[in-house]
Amino acid sequence: MAKHNGGELNTIIGKGSSLEGTFSISSSLRVDGSIKGKLTVGDSLAVGKGGVIEADIKTKKATVAGKIIGTLEASERVVLESTSTLQGDLKTKLLIIEEGAVFTGNCQSGKELKELAPTGRPAEGEQKKTR
Repeated sequence: MAKHNGGELNTIIGKGSSLEGTFSISSSLRVDGSIKGKLTVGDSLAVGKGGVIEADIKTKKATVAGKIIGTLEASERVVLESTSTLQGDLKTKLLIIEEGAVFTGNCQSGKELKELAPTGRPAEGEQKKTR
C-alpha cells in the first residue's frame, strides 16, 4: 500500500476517473479525479491539484490542493493548500489556510466548537455595556 502523511493510503481515485453516489472509505482516500454525492472517510482525505469533489464530506483529516464544493466536516483538522478552492460550509477543530487558497462559505473551528456559539457574556477583557 502507498504511504500518505505517515499513514497507509488505501484508496485512490485517479486522474480521469469520475464517480457519483454515496461512498464510505474505512481508512484513507486520495482523489485526483472527481466525485459527486456523499463521502465518508474513516481517516484522512487528500484532494490532489486536479481533484474535484462535489459532496457532503465527513472525515478525520483533510488536505485539499484541488476543489471541494459542498460541506466538509473534519473531526481533527483541515489544510487548505495554496492551490485549493473550497466553496461551502466547513467544520473542524484545526484549520490551516495557506496563502493563495480560496475559501467561500461558513466556517466553525476551534477545540470546542460549542464555545463558538454566542453566550451573551462580554469577551475576556471587555465590559458589558449598561444603560
